[in-house]
Amino acid sequence: MKPFSILISAFAVLMLGAVSAHADTRDVYTISDIPVDRTAATTREAEAQAFAEAKIIGLRRLIARLTLPEDRAALGEEFYSFSNANELAAAVDVEDERRSTTVYRANLSVVYNPIRVRAILNQYGVPYIDQQAALSLMAPVASNATLQTEWKAAWPEAVQGALSPFITGLSHYRADANWATLSSEARAVGAGNAILAELVTSDTTYAVRLTRVTAAGNFSIGQTGFVATMEEAVAAASAYLDAAWKTRSIVRGDEVRTASTATVRYRDQRSWNRVRSALTGSPLISGFKVDAIASDGALVSFTYAGSPERLQTEFGQQGIVLTTGDAGWSIALGGSRQF
Repeated sequence: MKPFSILISAFAVLMLGAVSAHADTRDVYTISDIPVDRTAATTREAEAQAFAEAKIIGLRRLIARLTLPEDRAALGEEFYSFSNANELAAAVDVEDERRSTTVYRANLSVVYNPIRVRAILNQYGVPYIDQQAALSLMAPVASNATLQTEWKAAWPEAVQGALSPFITGLSHYRADANWATLSSEARAVGAGNAILAELVTSDTTYAVRLTRVTAAGNFSIGQTGFVATMEEAVAAASAYLDAAWKTRSIVRGDEVRTASTATVRYRDQRSWNRVRSALTGSPLISGFKVDAIASDGALVSFTYAGSPERLQTEFGQQGIVLTTGDAGWSIALGGSRQF
């Protein structure tokens, strides 16, 4: 590993301006596609009841999105009262509205206030994560061409509001695809990793075997349970990815936090921006600071929660390799040339 000199230059200023790849918080706090159908003495009363119902339904779905089942069980039913849901809701958006003198039907979206939701979850002591994982390229794969076509057609073009957002690829891939095969399309859509969603069939039911593919290698995520339709399998896969992200990323109050330093190696500005974005955006890391920077490397410091192995797994699934030695952490993009 060759030494690098510390440069104080416009290059450093430009690097430090790198923008995080994480999506807008509004996506996470928006619950869409809530169907309502209310009848009352007047259409105005029916509309008011429908909005109230949507806020409660949306709050349940939002808390399920942000927390793990074992944690949110502590909230209790009173948490989902209308008064609480109404206090936490910031706006209601209306689609496909139909009304008569006594009936109100619509498809609603509710946007919740992030500051208020975070405050109340903290008040209840419920761990949560409202930060999205890095965008992934979704690659549905199946055992034969006919099934592959049907399976690909079941996937949406993209999912943005989930904790694990993805864009579905246009190309066909094999279950043993690696980063060299997937990277071109992944980079074209702005994704730094890909997910192989392999359809598993048993009689007339379906499950999905999920594998994350990055420049650092292929990582098994797990397999969903079996469901009756491909559409249900898609929903189960998305929910499984969200649960895996929450399990990996939620930081609990009693977890050990370790102050650390690291040497980051990169070949160009794009590589540095990728690594820096991952470090600043990781829910496991706080207090990130660039201590020195050069054209091919940087010295950084940060505090991380949990074990070193957890940190390595977190970054490995983003295509970033963390290794430890006598000199501390060394960080580089997977597949980068050695220095």
